[in-house]
Amino acid sequence: MNDTPNLALPYILAAQAQKHVTHNEAIRALDCLVQLSVESRALTAPPSAPTNGDRFLIAVSPTGAWSGHAGEIAAFQDGAWAFYRPKDGWIAWVADESALVIYDAGAWSLFAGSGGGSGLTGPVANADLANVSSGTIKGRASAGSGSPEDLSAAQATALLDVFTGSGASHKKGLVPTPGATAGTAKYLREDGTWQDLSNVPLVGVNATADATNKLAIKSAASLFDNAGNGHQQKINKAAASDTASQLYQTNYSGRAEIGLTGDDDFHFKVSADGSTWREAIKIDRNTGKVSFPQSGGPREVLTAGRSYYVRTDGSDSNTGLANTTGGAFLTIQKAYDVIKTLDLNGFTVAIRVADGTYTTGLLIAAPPVGGLVTLVGNASSPGNCIISTTSASAIRVTVPITLTVNGFKLETTTSGNCIAAENGAAITHSNMEFGACAGGHMVASNYSSIGTATDYAISGGANQHVSLNGSTANIAARTLTLSGTLAFTTFIVSQRNSYANVFSLVFAGTYTATGKRYDANDHGVLNTGGGGASYFPGSTAGTGTNAGNSPYGLYK
Repeated sequence: MNDTPNLALPYILAAQAQKHVTHNEAIRALDCLVQLSVESRALTAPPSAPTNGDRFLIAVSPTGAWSGHAGEIAAFQDGAWAFYRPKDGWIAWVADESALVIYDAGAWSLFAGSGGGSGLTGPVANADLANVSSGTIKGRASAGSGSPEDLSAAQATALLDVFTGSGASHKKGLVPTPGATAGTAKYLREDGTWQDLSNVPLVGVNATADATNKLAIKSAASLFDNAGNGHQQKINKAAASDTASQLYQTNYSGRAEIGLTGDDDFHFKVSADGSTWREAIKIDRNTGKVSFPQSGGPREVLTAGRSYYVRTDGSDSNTGLANTTGGAFLTIQKAYDVIKTLDLNGFTVAIRVADGTYTTGLLIAAPPVGGLVTLVGNASSPGNCIISTTSASAIRVTVPITLTVNGFKLETTTSGNCIAAENGAAITHSNMEFGACAGGHMVASNYSSIGTATDYAISGGANQHVSLNGSTANIAARTLTLSGTLAFTTFIVSQRNSYANVFSLVFAGTYTATGKRYDANDHGVLNTGGGGASYFPGSTAGTGTNAGNSPYGLYK
């Protein structure tokens, strides 16, 4: 054996060279450990300018020169840090707390009666209080056995001092009510009154409780164990509109919340800043069905057709399932964004838009799953249900789906088309009015198609009324009612193998139209059924360059 068993002091071995080194090492350890008094137990890194002989109890997660020595004693000796690993039962005085601490089970803890005041003048072990009366304190020599006996005057004085602070003022503590039997203990308050332990107003465990957080715990972990076969934790709220939840925080700012938040559905929410929250999962209280409001994940499978409602007094935080202020969405786009998270299961879902003017249009850049979508406004008075956008198309579909549109007035400013079908999309409209448009009233490109199922109106000019690029249009045997002064760059364009059925059209109404009548180029075909060069509205002649030939000539 080279070291002593308790303090690990090195022995001087036989025939050892430089014996003074071993002897000095032992003396240095004794200088640190005997009558152990440390400056602090709160530091995680060495102080910047330690004094020779300074000692510290190293706090958890230390850094720097103290890294890896949590809980140990650090002594600055001869210009360097030395570390001593404590054993259970070691005691130290902490100067900056004026407290005595003891090492047990891998941690330093306050010694009973330590921490300000006169403290205990001697140990009172196994003091089983049975009765407190004026002038007399009784206890038992060992807990739970024997009859109560008077404590000695010294013991009584020491024990009373725990609660009275040398008689000067009360200290908080747990003692039985004077003259009471077991099971009726109360809390002795600082003002000398008694508080029943069955209704303690605030409880803090290593933390400060307050009016909101009446129970506060600061701990590495907390355990709610079973007393029997299980354990149930309950969080109750007074009404459905209240909240019963668990909130997870970072630096006291909310990041995640689960529970009944504002209703009786079960919600999972997250936040990046504690202010803006996004609901990721919701479980319906009536059906148990799971939905994913932010899209993605398993889809809700429809068992019937469904309608989503949009109103100018709605909100995109609503469900969209009721035609009311508190139920309808505010924007058409929000309705479709919800629809694309569903499995339509072969059914059709309608977006029903109430009268009013909507400055946000509809962009369909991802297809619905397993069904069709219709956009419905006011079929009898389309001028009352207006989509008016700036620098964006009113209705644009960029994926190969079929969309039907019914009962709207469409208009755009700065840029954007009224209806745009792209990349194989097919749009059919009915009961429409086309107002002033910065782009084209109807634009189809890249193997797409546009058609009408009813007569419609034109009340505003555009770059083109119809523009086809490698696509088709079916606008035949319809009455187009034009009004006002209508300026077009070109009324209709068919290019790059496009084909337009535009025969048997009737252009009705009182109007003046300016601009080029048509342009058919690069094998683009306009089938007018022999309508002639002046068939389309406009003020200048149309042109046909490399137009399609018989039987699909420019004019048939």
